[in-house]
Amino acid sequence: MKRAKISGFAIAVVLTVGAAACGSSSGSGKASVSPAAASGLGAGSLPAQTSQVLPAFPAFYDAHKDVVVVTDAFPKAAARTFHANYAPSLSVVQPATQPAWYIVRGRAASGQIAVLGSEPGESDYSPLWRTLIVHWKQGFSPKVLTSDNMILALVKKGELTIKATLMMVNAAVVSKG
Repeated sequence: MKRAKISGFAIAVVLTVGAAACGSSSGSGKASVSPAAASGLGAGSLPAQTSQVLPAFPAFYDAHKDVVVVTDAFPKAAARTFHANYAPSLSVVQPATQPAWYIVRGRAASGQIAVLGSEPGESDYSPLWRTLIVHWKQGFSPKVLTSDNMILALVKKGELTIKATLMMVNAAVVSKG
């Protein structure tokens, strides 16, 4: 299978794996951690902590740019495309329960990147994404698509088509624009 090239599309983000602990002593029956115990759970107390450079990609959400880190994908072709781990367990996720991200294929405006249907803070946010492929119809000039609402409006006007795929991707939004 031909590998998709995303190198011009990718940027790197350095993530430091760390740990934090917090607790509450509200008497609600939930476990709590004392401040003294919590201080012992700092980043240096866990074995094999490290910094890692991971592939990250810009994506639009409601006309601003976010950055997403793709860690896992299904099927294998999606894992190769997004330079991610192949995660067969993602095959059991019901796509309709996850927000969509839109990938434009074929003709596209200069500067087009993926478009997210949600981001952290939204009631439907999840780092699991169902992947929808967007194509411009013949006779329409591509413009930069910057939101799911824009895409859906152009589909309704007959300028774009959307094709659902089997691709499920675990891609956390790590910075909001």
